[in-house]
Amino acid sequence: MINLVKNAFLRRFLNFRLKMIARQERAYNFSEELKKVRKILVILPSDQEYSQPIQEFVQKLGAKFSKARVSTFVNSTLRKSDLSWMGLPNEQYLKIIRDESFDLVVDANTEQDQICTYLCALSGAPMRLNVSSGMYDSIYNLHFRSSSAKNINEKLDNVIAYLTFLAKNKQE
Repeated sequence: MINLVKNAFLRRFLNFRLKMIARQERAYNFSEELKKVRKILVILPSDQEYSQPIQEFVQKLGAKFSKARVSTFVNSTLRKSDLSWMGLPNEQYLKIIRDESFDLVVDANTEQDQICTYLCALSGAPMRLNVSSGMYDSIYNLHFRSSSAKNINEKLDNVIAYLTFLAKNKQE
C-alpha cells in the first residue's frame, strides 16, 4: 500500500516537475554544436542495456564522435545512496551529472521513462535527443522520428544516419 501511494506521488511529482521545466528559447545550429561535442551521455533502456543493438549503437556513436568520451547510464543501476526518498536521483547525483558538462545526451529508451527524462532535463546538456516520442518531448530538443513499427535496431541506425548527415553539413 505504501509503495502504491509513493509511486502515485512520484508520477504526479514528475509530471508536474517536467511540465514546469521551461522550454529552452535558444535556437541551436546543430551542425555547429556537433563540432563541439566532447562528452556524450547515452541513457540505456533498463531491460536491454546489454542487447546487441544497444551495444552496437554505443560503439557507432563512439566511432562517429571519435574525439568524444561516451558514458552510459542505466536507471536500474542507481544505488540506494544515489536516490532521494521518492526514488529520484538525489541532488548529489544530479550535481555529478551536471558537473560532467555533457554536450549531448541520447535517451535510447524505447518508451519514455520519467526518471530518465528528468535526468536528461537536469543534465544541462545543450543537445538532448530521444529515440521515442511521448509525453515529454518538450524536454528534448533534437528529434529523429521513425515509424513505431521499426525495431530498436532500425531506430538507432536512423539516429546514427541523421547525425552523420548533420556532421557532413557542418564541414560545408
